[in-house]
Amino acid sequence: MRAPVDREWPLDADDFSAYYAFAPAALAIRECVRLRAVRELDLPEPLLDVGCGDGLFARLAYPDKQAWGIDINPTEVQRAQRTASYRTLICGNIVNVHLPEGFFGSAIANCSLEHVPDLHGALVNIRRALRPGARFVLIVPTPDWTYQLALPEALRSVGLVGLSRAYGDALDRVFSHVHLYDEAGWRDHLARAGFDLVETRPIAGRPTSWAFDFMLYPSLLGYVMRKLTGRWIAMPALRPLTVDVARAVVNALGRLAPGGDAAAEYLLVAQARPDG
Repeated sequence: MRAPVDREWPLDADDFSAYYAFAPAALAIRECVRLRAVRELDLPEPLLDVGCGDGLFARLAYPDKQAWGIDINPTEVQRAQRTASYRTLICGNIVNVHLPEGFFGSAIANCSLEHVPDLHGALVNIRRALRPGARFVLIVPTPDWTYQLALPEALRSVGLVGLSRAYGDALDRVFSHVHLYDEAGWRDHLARAGFDLVETRPIAGRPTSWAFDFMLYPSLLGYVMRKLTGRWIAMPALRPLTVDVARAVVNALGRLAPGGDAAAEYLLVAQARPDG
């Protein structure tokens, strides 16, 4: 298993600006790191994007590829339509939606499958839609992703271990995490669905975790806004006025993080078995 790469930081200016225009800084931090990791991978067409959301990630990560997007949230699918990121968009549940069998050359699930209650059903349906030997890329949180955050570390340092754990548990509830496994756990789930796990790459190192944690608090307004209106940002047109300051603050926060190989997320590369 590779250690998180140091070149995750500083964050890419263009990627951060693209996300910051429509999302809180905390989310933009994570997506910048994921984009950098995904761009290192060859994802043959047609590509299936599982839990595609608003389509911004696809537009930035693989703008010229023939891609299909699927999401269970109709509001997100409507937003994705406006980005023109996908050849085909499907609003449905990945567990039971009908997909063309053996059609896709690759698939990606960017922090989506950890939210699906029937994980096995989702994996089986994705495997059925992939060609034999096709790559399936998952980005998922590690089981102890909250352990790497700044506030839990501070709480543990003064002996408040229980409060640190409660903070992490609360975040898992906020983000609706159902499946949090180590590498062996994901290997087992993938194997039972007809995949071989061929690479596990830890991403989102300590700077990402610390900057994300610090920026969660100013991002709470965006969370409330999304619950009320379906949008993260009240006035997107004004965001470019603050993007340079926000990026400078975020990069400064990342530099505060102590060293170490801890990672908050896995990038998993699986391969569809011919006999799957």
